[in-house]
Amino acid sequence: ASDNCGIDAASFTLLSEVSDGLTCPETVTRTYQIADDCGNSVNYVQDIVIDDAVAPTFDSNPGDLTAVCDISEQPAYADYAAFVAAGGSASDNCGIDAASFTLLSEVSDGLTCPETVTRTYQIADDCGNTVNYVQDIVIDDAVAPTFDTNPGDLTAVCDISEQPAYADYAAFVAAGG
Repeated sequence: ASDNCGIDAASFTLLSEVSDGLTCPETVTRTYQIADDCGNSVNYVQDIVIDDAVAPTFDSNPGDLTAVCDISEQPAYADYAAFVAAGGSASDNCGIDAASFTLLSEVSDGLTCPETVTRTYQIADDCGNTVNYVQDIVIDDAVAPTFDTNPGDLTAVCDISEQPAYADYAAFVAAGG
């Protein structure tokens, strides 16, 4: 500040600080005042725009999962708390909106044994910037089936044609297998 008769530096003061009440961006207007040595004053208005363009990050994640028979063995995380309980976390320079945590998609590669299902989760910060986390679930069955019961051995008098082979699984079950 300058004046033809001199500035009274001790008169410098913040008159007001008013927010527009919005977020992302929020504008805060500060009004300062200073006087000269004769009491004449002037105001200076300063706008401060508060905005966050930095996306959040997933700091840790539960990692990929496996299932034996189907995807229901590894249900999707219902909310951010379930994600955190499984070992995940997210952070942001201005705060995470935990309620925004969502499963965006669940897509199978269409194969079997193994099948890979890819889940994509998303979370936003308090300003709506988002980040995605991709998790693969491999569904594979390496356990051989077992015969739990069987119809037992058979006896034929003259030749094998007296005891034909079971035509299919239904015939095997019908015989007690």
